[in-house]
Amino acid sequence: MKKLTFLSILALVALIVSSCGLGKMVPNNRITLKLEDPDLENKGGKVEYVVKGTVPPNFMQRRATVDIQVPVFMNEDGSDKTEIKSIKLVGEKSKEQGTVISRKNGGSFTVAGNFPFQEKLANQGIYGIGTARAGKKEFKYPPQKIGEGISNTSSRIGINPTLSETAGSGTTILFAPHGYKAEFETQTGIIYFEVNKADLNWNLKLNKDKQAQEVLKDFKAYLFNALDGNKNIQQIAVYGWASPEGEESLNQGLSEKRLAQGEKWLNNQMEEWRKEYAKKNKLRLRDVQMPKVTLIPNAKGEDWSGFEAAVERSNIREKNQILNVVRSQTSSAAREQKIRNMTDIYTEIAEIILPPLRRAEIAITCNKNNYTDEEIVELVVKDPSKLTLNEKLFGASKIADLKVKEQIYTDITKDAASQNDWRAYSNLGALAINDARLADAQNFLDKANAISPNNGIVLNNMGILYFLKGKKDEARKAFEASQKAQVEPVKQNYNLGLFKILDGDFAGAIQAMGNRSCDYGVALAQFMMRDFAAAKTNLDCVQPKDAKAFYLAAIIGARQNNENDVITNLQRAIELDGAYKAEAKKDAEFKRFRNNANFQNLVR
Repeated sequence: MKKLTFLSILALVALIVSSCGLGKMVPNNRITLKLEDPDLENKGGKVEYVVKGTVPPNFMQRRATVDIQVPVFMNEDGSDKTEIKSIKLVGEKSKEQGTVISRKNGGSFTVAGNFPFQEKLANQGIYGIGTARAGKKEFKYPPQKIGEGISNTSSRIGINPTLSETAGSGTTILFAPHGYKAEFETQTGIIYFEVNKADLNWNLKLNKDKQAQEVLKDFKAYLFNALDGNKNIQQIAVYGWASPEGEESLNQGLSEKRLAQGEKWLNNQMEEWRKEYAKKNKLRLRDVQMPKVTLIPNAKGEDWSGFEAAVERSNIREKNQILNVVRSQTSSAAREQKIRNMTDIYTEIAEIILPPLRRAEIAITCNKNNYTDEEIVELVVKDPSKLTLNEKLFGASKIADLKVKEQIYTDITKDAASQNDWRAYSNLGALAINDARLADAQNFLDKANAISPNNGIVLNNMGILYFLKGKKDEARKAFEASQKAQVEPVKQNYNLGLFKILDGDFAGAIQAMGNRSCDYGVALAQFMMRDFAAAKTNLDCVQPKDAKAFYLAAIIGARQNNENDVITNLQRAIELDGAYKAEAKKDAEFKRFRNNANFQNLVR
């Protein structure tokens, strides 16, 4: 029997169906289908599409129908087919319902909508499949390919966490608060001076005042006690002041001279302490060393704030008017003149308000804690048993060496007195995340969470851990819980902004992330809004640029049909993470480069 060729069979079928009312509608399908946007994308779990169809004149038979399934996703061999939608075209005399197409003029139609994104659809071809019918006869046209793949770039959210004591504007692996607070106390001594003079005069009325003498006596006792080592001296500040009724440059000079007198008096007291200390401890004077003290001299000039405060405290009836007059002057010289004028009217200004402003102040500030910050940092390594838990955590926070930090936190968890405190476990978890020891991090954070549930810092670090493990749903829940936590809540605008990208809210994502520059997350959101120029600019300055950043840069290059950007960035992404080779090979973003030799060499 003579073999029939495919074309002869097709012609035979056409002859048969043509006699059944389909006519020239077979064997060739002249209906054209076109995806309005060939770059279908997953946005918030949905894929939107618009397909435009055109039927030419003299094609549609008056009693015929054409059912078109479009879009249809399937492999090249026709397997694993997924039909999304269908439309029925009908001729002018057809009794079926559908979109009527004129025999003479032809017509057009639109199929649009959205469907849930599925991973399997991302790498399949996009087709339209038509079936023509007339009466009981039908003819199925070969699939018409109208596109390829679905881009899933919106799912490529990523984090670049940094280790920090405080929450930043990006993704931050947080240390727990150390709870240590240096508490300071200050004791002040005051020496008064005559108007326009800077020499010490102990016969001055203010210096002879019993209360003023008690102040100096208390200061001296406090100073000696501190120098004995009973207090941690933070600093000693000496200030020189002048009353504001004189000329400004003269007053500045006076304050400098009074400062010098205050320093001289202080040095005399410290030398007296040396002698007493030597005698009390039966030491030679030369063997008594003066403790190291930070001395801060400051010639303050005219004491305007002191003047205003004294006037406000006074019993002068017109004090508000006095202050308004002084404050309304536009220059220091004018204010000084007004004060001089008022001293003739208000004797209280000259006799009570101004004299105490002509002074030298000596203020010693001491740390009320047992150790200075520097001593704590030294002791936490050499002799931590001398420190409280908060001091240990504080000392660790000041140490840059992460291995030393880790040992301090480990020792805290082994100490029976502190092993039930969540902070050391949380900090060990933070360090483990930073070292990519994710199993260790999970163990430490689980312990911290058991001790302190609903803790924002622990939940923040858990969110980062889940994200790095690829558990994005758990990460989102942890970040949300962290922000609402009862203990140590953490603002999660940036991290939750990343998930807005997954939800398809790209503008909201950029706003939540603070529209940061040089940021991968913001660049990804800008890309999804198809602002490719902004996304490229943002991505170019990301530091350090990791594999995912180079891969996104290659995708941007593909959308802009820039071969050099595609190849250069994809090559760097693959060098840093070999998994991107297989990823790029199937990624719909690179469909226009599948036949490019340089691209093929990279992904083979």
